Amino acid sequence: MTLFTARLHRSAAFIGCMALVSNLLTSVTTAQTTVSTGGTSVHVLFQTDKWVTPNIHYKAGSGSWTTSPGVAMSASNNSAYPSNDGWFQFDVSSATSLEFVFNDGVGAVWDNNNNANYKVSVAGTYSVVSKVSDFKTGDLVRPSDGTGYHILFQPITWAKPYMHFNAGSGWTTVPGYIMTPSTYAGKFSAANGWYQYDISSTSSVEITFNDGNGVWDSNLNANYIRTSPGTYAFVNQNTAAPTTSPSVQGYINGPGYSVTSASEDAGVLTINLAVNTASTSTPYGSDLSALVVTVTKTEKDSVRVKILDKNSKRWEVPRDLFTAGSL
Repeated sequence: MTLFTARLHRSAAFIGCMALVSNLLTSVTTAQTTVSTGGTSVHVLFQTDKWVTPNIHYKAGSGSWTTSPGVAMSASNNSAYPSNDGWFQFDVSSATSLEFVFNDGVGAVWDNNNNANYKVSVAGTYSVVSKVSDFKTGDLVRPSDGTGYHILFQPITWAKPYMHFNAGSGWTTVPGYIMTPSTYAGKFSAANGWYQYDISSTSSVEITFNDGNGVWDSNLNANYIRTSPGTYAFVNQNTAAPTTSPSVQGYINGPGYSVTSASEDAGVLTINLAVNTASTSTPYGSDLSALVVTVTKTEKDSVRVKILDKNSKRWEVPRDLFTAGSL
C-alpha cells in the first residue's frame, strides 16, 4: 500500500542596406533547395519549428498573388520530409513557375527570403528551411485569429497534464482541466508529445500546469501570464522524476509509537502519538517524531485516516486500509 502526498500548489549603419518593414524579419531563410524537377506542378516543402499553422502566399507564372495572408499549408506527406519534423507542404498544379513567401498563418510575421521572395522557374519539388526559429518555451507560435487563447504544453515526464488558470473570473478548481492531445501538425503534434487547451477569453490569462497529482510547473512560482490572445507553446520546466512515498511498512518498522492523548469531537477522533524509546530509530528521522492521526467516519463501513507530522506534511491513507472494526 502506498501513501499519497498532496502538495500545495547592444549601431552600425550600412550604406545601401535598407531596414525591413516592422513586421518582416531580418533573419530569414536562404533560397530554396531543389529536391527534384519535372512534371507539370510545383510542390513546396517548408520546415518550421516556430509556427503551428504556416501559410504560403504566392503567384503562379504571370498570375495574381493570392489574397494575403495566403493559403494554409498542409502537413507533409513526403516520408523524406516528415510532418513530425516540422515539415509542411503546398502543391500548385499546372504551374511551371512560382513566386512565394511564407508567414505565421495570420500575416503578422513573414519569411520572404530577405525581401527577395522565393522564385522557381521549373516545375518540380522544392524545400525551404525557415530561419524564423529559436523557439523558447512560452513563445507565441500563432498570433491571434480572434478565437481566444490556444495553449500548447509538452509535459515530457507527465502522463496526463492539467492546466490550472485564471481568465479573469477566478481560478479553476485544482488541479484544473485535463489537457487533450494536440490537433496541430508539425513540431507541435500529439506524436511529439504535445497537448492543448483552448480558452475563449480575450482578457489576460494566468496559467500553471500540473500532473494531476500535486507536481507543478508554475514558472518558478511566478505563473505564466499572457495579455494578448493567440497560440502559445510551453515546455514543462519541472521534469524531475517524481519521488516515491515510503511504504507503510517503513513507518511501522521503526521503534513504534505510543498514544499520548485522544479526543473525540463531533464524530472526529484525534489521536496524538509519540515515538517510543527504542534502540533502533525510525529510518525517516525527526519528521515523524510527532504525529497527529485524525480518524473520521465517512461511510457506514469505512473511515478516513489523515496523518499530520510536525512539518505540516499531509498524508492521506486510502479509506479501504482501515475498515470498520479494525482500529
